[in-house]
Amino acid sequence: MAKAILSWLNHVDRPATVLTASQQAGSLSISNVADPIIGRRWRTTDLAAWGQADFGADLSVGVLLLRFPRDTAFPLAGAVTHAFDADGGTPGAGAAFSSGPVAIGTADGYGYHVYLPPAPVVARYWRWTFAVSGVAFVDVGRAWAGEAWTPAINISYGWGDEWQDLSRVSESARSGAEFADEIARRRVLSFGLDSLTDADRQAVREMQRIVGISKQMVFLRDPSAPAAESILGRMAGSTPILHQSLPIFSKAFVIRESL
Repeated sequence: MAKAILSWLNHVDRPATVLTASQQAGSLSISNVADPIIGRRWRTTDLAAWGQADFGADLSVGVLLLRFPRDTAFPLAGAVTHAFDADGGTPGAGAAFSSGPVAIGTADGYGYHVYLPPAPVVARYWRWTFAVSGVAFVDVGRAWAGEAWTPAINISYGWGDEWQDLSRVSESARSGAEFADEIARRRVLSFGLDSLTDADRQAVREMQRIVGISKQMVFLRDPSAPAAESILGRMAGSTPILHQSLPIFSKAFVIRESL
Protein backbone atom coordinates (compact mmCIF):
# COMPACT_ATOMS: atom_id res chain seq x y z
CA MET A 1 0.00 0.00 0.00
CA ALA A 2 1.32 3.43 -0.93
CA LYS A 3 1.76 5.97 1.86
CA ALA A 4 -1.33 8.01 2.68
CA ILE A 5 -1.62 11.58 1.39
CA LEU A 6 -3.43 14.49 3.02
CA SER A 7 -4.30 17.85 1.48
CA TRP A 8 -5.93 20.68 3.40
CA LEU A 9 -5.57 23.87 1.37
CA ASN A 10 -7.75 23.99 -1.74
CA HIS A 11 -6.62 26.66 -4.19
CA VAL A 12 -10.07 26.52 -5.83
CA ASP A 13 -11.49 28.15 -2.69
CA ARG A 14 -9.10 31.11 -2.64
CA PRO A 15 -10.91 34.49 -2.82
CA ALA A 16 -8.70 35.40 -5.79
CA THR A 17 -9.59 32.28 -7.80
CA VAL A 18 -11.78 32.78 -10.87
CA LEU A 19 -13.71 29.80 -12.23
CA THR A 20 -14.80 29.53 -15.86
CA ALA A 21 -16.10 26.79 -18.15
CA SER A 22 -16.67 26.21 -21.83
CA GLN A 23 -20.34 25.33 -21.24
CA GLN A 24 -22.86 24.93 -18.44
CA ALA A 25 -26.44 23.74 -18.28
CA GLY A 26 -28.86 26.38 -17.07
CA SER A 27 -28.14 27.64 -13.55
CA LEU A 28 -25.80 24.74 -12.70
CA SER A 29 -22.76 26.97 -12.86
CA ILE A 30 -19.04 26.20 -12.73
CA SER A 31 -18.96 28.28 -9.52
CA ASN A 32 -20.64 25.34 -7.78
CA VAL A 33 -17.39 23.34 -7.79
CA ALA A 34 -16.21 25.74 -5.06
CA ASP A 35 -19.28 24.96 -2.93
CA PRO A 36 -18.58 22.46 -0.10
CA ILE A 37 -21.99 20.82 -0.65
CA ILE A 38 -21.45 18.12 -3.26
CA GLY A 39 -25.07 18.14 -4.44
CA ARG A 40 -24.67 21.71 -5.71
CA ARG A 41 -23.00 20.92 -8.99
CA TRP A 42 -21.64 22.17 -12.26
CA ARG A 43 -23.42 20.43 -15.12
CA THR A 44 -22.31 20.35 -18.72
CA THR A 45 -24.11 18.68 -21.60
CA ASP A 46 -20.97 19.02 -23.73
CA LEU A 47 -19.07 15.77 -23.19
CA ALA A 48 -15.85 17.47 -24.31
CA ALA A 49 -16.29 20.50 -22.06
CA TRP A 50 -13.59 22.07 -19.92
CA GLY A 51 -13.61 23.75 -16.54
CA GLN A 52 -10.86 26.09 -15.43
CA ALA A 53 -9.50 27.63 -12.25
CA ASP A 54 -7.38 30.78 -12.39
CA PHE A 55 -5.72 30.99 -8.99
CA GLY A 56 -4.54 34.54 -9.58
CA ALA A 57 -0.88 33.64 -9.00
CA ASP A 58 1.51 30.73 -9.46
CA LEU A 59 0.84 28.12 -6.77
CA SER A 60 2.10 24.61 -6.09
CA VAL A 61 -0.30 21.73 -6.82
CA GLY A 62 0.28 18.09 -5.87
CA VAL A 63 -3.27 16.69 -5.63
CA LEU A 64 -6.14 17.09 -8.08
CA LEU A 65 -9.58 15.74 -7.26
CA LEU A 66 -12.94 15.90 -8.99
CA ARG A 67 -15.84 14.69 -6.84
CA PHE A 68 -18.92 13.56 -8.74
CA PRO A 69 -22.30 13.48 -6.95
CA ARG A 70 -23.48 9.96 -6.16
CA ASP A 71 -26.61 10.33 -8.28
CA THR A 72 -24.30 10.48 -11.31
CA ALA A 73 -24.09 7.37 -13.48
CA PHE A 74 -21.01 5.31 -12.52
CA PRO A 75 -18.54 4.36 -13.58
CA LEU A 76 -18.04 7.26 -15.98
CA ALA A 77 -16.55 6.11 -19.26
CA GLY A 78 -13.87 8.31 -20.71
CA ALA A 79 -10.89 10.45 -19.85
CA VAL A 80 -9.92 13.85 -18.52
CA THR A 81 -6.84 15.93 -19.33
CA HIS A 82 -5.31 18.21 -16.71
CA ALA A 83 -3.40 21.13 -18.22
CA PHE A 84 -1.40 23.71 -16.25
CA ASP A 85 -0.04 27.06 -17.33
CA ALA A 86 2.04 29.58 -15.45
CA ASP A 87 1.31 33.23 -14.89
CA GLY A 88 1.72 34.96 -18.25
CA GLY A 89 1.05 31.78 -20.20
CA THR A 90 -1.94 30.73 -22.27
CA PRO A 91 -4.63 29.02 -20.18
CA GLY A 92 -5.35 25.53 -21.46
CA ALA A 93 -2.13 25.18 -23.43
CA GLY A 94 -0.49 22.94 -20.85
CA ALA A 95 2.91 24.61 -21.17
CA ALA A 96 3.75 24.15 -17.47
CA PHE A 97 2.44 20.57 -17.43
CA SER A 98 -0.17 18.40 -19.15
CA SER A 99 -1.27 15.02 -17.91
CA GLY A 100 -2.51 13.95 -21.33
CA PRO A 101 -5.77 11.98 -21.32
CA VAL A 102 -6.09 9.94 -18.12
CA ALA A 103 -8.99 7.64 -17.27
CA ILE A 104 -11.69 9.20 -15.14
CA GLY A 105 -11.62 5.91 -13.28
CA THR A 106 -14.55 6.38 -10.93
CA ALA A 107 -15.70 3.35 -8.96
CA ASP A 108 -19.38 2.45 -8.78
CA GLY A 109 -20.95 4.20 -5.78
CA TYR A 110 -17.93 6.35 -4.87
CA GLY A 111 -17.50 9.19 -7.38
CA TYR A 112 -13.85 10.17 -7.00
CA HIS A 113 -11.42 11.06 -9.76
CA VAL A 114 -7.95 11.68 -8.38
CA TYR A 115 -4.85 12.66 -10.31
CA LEU A 116 -1.40 13.00 -8.74
CA PRO A 117 1.18 14.75 -10.93
CA PRO A 118 4.56 12.97 -10.99
CA ALA A 119 5.99 16.06 -9.24
CA PRO A 120 4.34 19.17 -7.79
CA VAL A 121 3.31 21.62 -10.52
CA VAL A 122 3.69 25.37 -10.05
CA ALA A 123 1.08 27.17 -12.14
CA ARG A 124 -1.61 29.83 -12.15
CA TYR A 125 -4.13 28.09 -14.42
CA TRP A 126 -5.59 24.59 -14.09
CA ARG A 127 -7.88 23.40 -16.86
CA TRP A 128 -9.54 19.98 -16.87
CA THR A 129 -11.03 18.82 -20.16
CA PHE A 130 -13.41 15.89 -20.49
CA ALA A 131 -13.62 13.26 -23.19
CA VAL A 132 -16.67 11.33 -21.97
CA SER A 133 -19.15 9.04 -23.69
CA GLY A 134 -22.34 7.14 -22.90
CA VAL A 135 -24.06 9.83 -20.79
CA ALA A 136 -26.27 12.83 -21.52
CA PHE A 137 -24.36 15.19 -19.22
CA VAL A 138 -21.53 15.37 -16.69
CA ASP A 139 -21.98 16.69 -13.15
CA VAL A 140 -19.06 17.80 -10.99
CA GLY A 141 -19.87 18.48 -7.35
CA ARG A 142 -16.47 19.66 -6.13
CA ALA A 143 -13.04 20.45 -7.54
CA TRP A 144 -9.85 20.32 -5.49
CA ALA A 145 -6.33 21.48 -6.34
CA GLY A 146 -3.92 21.58 -3.43
CA GLU A 147 -0.55 20.62 -2.08
CA ALA A 148 0.11 17.03 -1.05
CA TRP A 149 1.50 16.07 2.35
CA THR A 150 2.75 12.59 3.24
CA PRO A 151 3.89 11.58 6.74
CA ALA A 152 7.34 10.09 7.19
CA ILE A 153 5.71 6.89 8.50
CA ASN A 154 2.37 5.70 7.16
CA ILE A 155 -0.92 5.47 9.06
CA SER A 156 -1.00 2.82 11.77
CA TYR A 157 -2.73 -0.54 11.73
CA GLY A 158 -6.23 -0.45 13.18
CA TRP A 159 -7.64 2.17 10.79
CA GLY A 160 -11.42 2.05 10.31
CA ASP A 161 -13.64 2.20 7.23
CA GLU A 162 -17.39 2.74 7.70
CA TRP A 163 -20.44 3.53 5.61
CA GLN A 164 -22.53 5.61 8.03
CA ASP A 165 -26.22 5.18 7.17
CA LEU A 166 -28.14 8.40 7.82
CA SER A 167 -31.52 6.68 7.31
CA ARG A 168 -34.19 6.54 10.00
CA VAL A 169 -36.06 3.38 10.86
CA SER A 170 -39.29 3.60 12.85
CA GLU A 171 -41.44 0.80 14.25
CA SER A 172 -45.21 0.59 14.44
CA ALA A 173 -46.31 0.31 18.06
CA ARG A 174 -49.27 -1.87 17.07
CA SER A 175 -47.83 -4.33 14.55
CA GLY A 176 -44.10 -4.07 15.08
CA ALA A 177 -43.64 -3.43 11.37
CA GLU A 178 -40.61 -1.36 10.48
CA PHE A 179 -40.62 1.60 8.13
CA ALA A 180 -37.35 2.89 6.70
CA ASP A 181 -36.85 6.47 5.59
CA GLU A 182 -33.83 5.82 3.40
CA ILE A 183 -31.31 8.65 3.26
CA ALA A 184 -27.77 8.84 1.93
CA ARG A 185 -24.89 6.79 3.25
CA ARG A 186 -21.74 8.67 4.20
CA ARG A 187 -18.25 7.24 4.34
CA VAL A 188 -16.26 7.69 7.54
CA LEU A 189 -12.54 6.91 7.70
CA SER A 190 -10.72 6.78 11.04
CA PHE A 191 -7.00 6.34 11.42
CA GLY A 192 -4.01 7.21 13.52
CA LEU A 193 -0.67 8.75 12.73
CA ASP A 194 1.18 7.18 15.64
CA SER A 195 4.78 7.79 14.57
CA LEU A 196 4.97 11.48 13.72
CA THR A 197 8.37 13.08 13.58
CA ASP A 198 8.78 16.57 14.99
CA ALA A 199 8.57 18.00 11.44
CA ASP A 200 5.37 16.00 10.88
CA ARG A 201 3.99 17.26 14.19
CA GLN A 202 4.46 20.84 13.09
CA ALA A 203 2.76 20.18 9.75
CA VAL A 204 -0.21 18.47 11.45
CA ARG A 205 -0.49 21.29 13.97
CA GLU A 206 -0.70 23.76 11.10
CA MET A 207 -3.34 21.59 9.48
CA GLN A 208 -5.39 21.68 12.69
CA ARG A 209 -5.14 25.47 12.78
CA ILE A 210 -6.31 25.87 9.18
CA VAL A 211 -8.91 23.12 8.93
CA GLY A 212 -10.46 22.79 12.38
CA ILE A 213 -13.78 21.00 12.06
CA SER A 214 -15.36 23.52 9.68
CA LYS A 215 -13.07 23.23 6.63
CA GLN A 216 -12.82 20.33 4.21
CA MET A 217 -9.75 18.23 3.60
CA VAL A 218 -8.74 15.37 1.31
CA PHE A 219 -7.44 12.05 2.61
CA LEU A 220 -6.07 9.44 0.20
CA ARG A 221 -5.72 6.31 2.31
CA ASP A 222 -4.07 4.39 -0.54
CA PRO A 223 -3.02 6.63 -3.45
CA SER A 224 -2.43 3.54 -5.62
CA ALA A 225 -6.20 2.84 -5.51
CA PRO A 226 -7.75 6.32 -5.32
CA ALA A 227 -11.20 5.56 -6.79
CA ALA A 228 -12.41 3.76 -3.65
CA GLU A 229 -9.79 4.78 -1.07
CA SER A 230 -10.22 8.56 -1.12
CA ILE A 231 -12.40 10.84 0.92
CA LEU A 232 -13.26 14.54 0.83
CA GLY A 233 -14.77 15.64 4.10
CA ARG A 234 -14.42 17.26 7.50
CA MET A 235 -12.88 16.10 10.74
CA ALA A 236 -15.54 14.83 13.13
CA GLY A 237 -13.89 16.53 16.09
CA SER A 238 -10.71 17.95 17.52
CA THR A 239 -8.10 15.61 18.96
CA PRO A 240 -4.77 16.59 20.49
CA ILE A 241 -1.33 15.79 19.19
CA LEU A 242 0.20 13.51 21.82
CA HIS A 243 3.87 13.30 22.73
CA GLN A 244 4.37 9.55 22.80
CA SER A 245 8.11 9.49 23.42
CA LEU A 246 11.18 11.39 22.35
CA PRO A 247 10.97 12.22 19.44
CA ILE A 248 7.66 10.53 18.48
CA PHE A 249 4.19 12.14 18.39
CA SER A 250 0.74 10.83 17.50
CA LYS A 251 -2.66 12.07 16.43
CA ALA A 252 -6.03 10.37 15.83
CA PHE A 253 -8.29 11.34 12.92
CA VAL A 254 -11.94 10.71 12.08
CA ILE A 255 -12.99 12.19 8.72
CA ARG A 256 -16.64 12.24 7.69
CA GLU A 257 -17.36 12.49 3.98
CA SER A 258 -19.10 15.56 2.62
CA LEU A 259 -22.36 14.96 0.74
